[in-house]
Amino acid sequence: MMLFMIYLSALFIPILGFLLQIYPRLLNKYYGLDVWVKMIEADIFRKNGHHIPMEKVKEGFMLEGYFVYPPALPWLLSFLSKKTLLRVQGFISPIFDAVHNILIFFITYQITGKFEIALVAQFIYATIPLIILENSYLTPRSLGYMLFTLAFYPLIAYSINPNILFLTVSFIGLVVCFFSHKFPIQSFLFISIFFLIIERNPLYILMFFTAMGTALVISKGYYYKILEEHIANIYLWSINFRHRFSHQVRQNNSKIKTDLVSYIYLVLSKFTPFSLLGVNLWTLGPLAFLVFKIINIDFLPISNFLLFKLSLWAFFFYILSILVLSIKYLTPIGEGQRYMEMALAPTVIVTAVIFSHLIRTDFKLLAIIILAAITFINLAISIFLQWKVVIKDKDRTMTKGMQEGFKYINTLKFRPRIICLPQKIAYMVLYNTKSEVLVDFQPRTAAKIADVYPVLTKSIKEIARKYNLNLLVLKKDYSSLKDLGLKKNSVLYETEDMEVIKI
Repeated sequence: MMLFMIYLSALFIPILGFLLQIYPRLLNKYYGLDVWVKMIEADIFRKNGHHIPMEKVKEGFMLEGYFVYPPALPWLLSFLSKKTLLRVQGFISPIFDAVHNILIFFITYQITGKFEIALVAQFIYATIPLIILENSYLTPRSLGYMLFTLAFYPLIAYSINPNILFLTVSFIGLVVCFFSHKFPIQSFLFISIFFLIIERNPLYILMFFTAMGTALVISKGYYYKILEEHIANIYLWSINFRHRFSHQVRQNNSKIKTDLVSYIYLVLSKFTPFSLLGVNLWTLGPLAFLVFKIINIDFLPISNFLLFKLSLWAFFFYILSILVLSIKYLTPIGEGQRYMEMALAPTVIVTAVIFSHLIRTDFKLLAIIILAAITFINLAISIFLQWKVVIKDKDRTMTKGMQEGFKYINTLKFRPRIICLPQKIAYMVLYNTKSEVLVDFQPRTAAKIADVYPVLTKSIKEIARKYNLNLLVLKKDYSSLKDLGLKKNSVLYETEDMEVIKI
């Protein structure tokens, strides 16, 4: 009965966290740009009998390409009908995150044997703004992060207690992770190298390459295509890193008004060590633990060596985040703050253990005040960002005006061949219209439109002639007809936030 109550208690906080993450999507149903990519991928799997498509993807894409992405999420999504998926897409990523939260409960319980500490770890995790905002749209990240934790924590545990069960769980989790998301796999490689160096232990890197080899074998070589495109994408941004966050039309004009998300990233890149702590204040937990360890103060009664390794895990990704945000040449390997997301599990576990110990000491009142203060700050930041970035968003949302524009495009008698500005709305346009859109389906094909993206290097008229285009879908708040050298009489249809322009 006691065991049942423990398991039941592990569900309570994840359910509350799930509700906290999904409520903005009840108010803004069509938020997110990547959602349309995932909808398209799921549709492709659905039409291919829930199998990885081996033929070129042609429908709607001017730049044809093969499906070369991790297939786990689109495969799962393909079992939902197109209509059902559109209706529930805003709730899917929070489900995987809730599973991650439950996993954190059991890891903490396994480490400490105290279910109250496991609940504290869950509570801390559920209040992190970084993860709350991340799960505001349909993305494979939450699935990938959960699998990363499932793969890397048992490896840490095995290095201390060589139980074959730890090794088995790690191996299975990592193999599945290879098919879920590329970023966690890249992160796993980096931290494996880090632990190889500091411990002189090849365990981590051997697990990585063993799992990779297994992924290649069981996918009959398909994973090699994913790896090729992963490298191609890094190469693409290595030659375009200066334009990673540029305006497509005006390029690096500092006077351009940016949306809140872009502004937050700018702040992160300017005041990196401190702003990253603002993204996740709980990072102070493992950092404090390491400081006390260095000055040889053991103030915790349990498994200090395991907590030390968990703190190193969190510390590594904190430093890597700083480096990626600070050094522009590292931009191709990802957005810096996302590396912090790879260390959420060790961060909350170490922090929960610290707080749970402190409230049994003379520092009880101070610990409670700090816990309450950080929780309040995190929830305030989360709710503010949910309101500004998700609920009130117009940059990443399919608004009513855009839906009206898409309906108009679908009434045209000719076959529309469309360029989008900004390019980031291209998948939204493709999914919601019966058009051909100038967009790539795999990273290496993006090089074929280097004069369009990441920045325009030719006039719209020249681009239209080159690619045989006849329409431009333009977001009004992104650029203007004047900027593009177009005349007002070229506008075929106009709504509050977009224009359909004949070119």
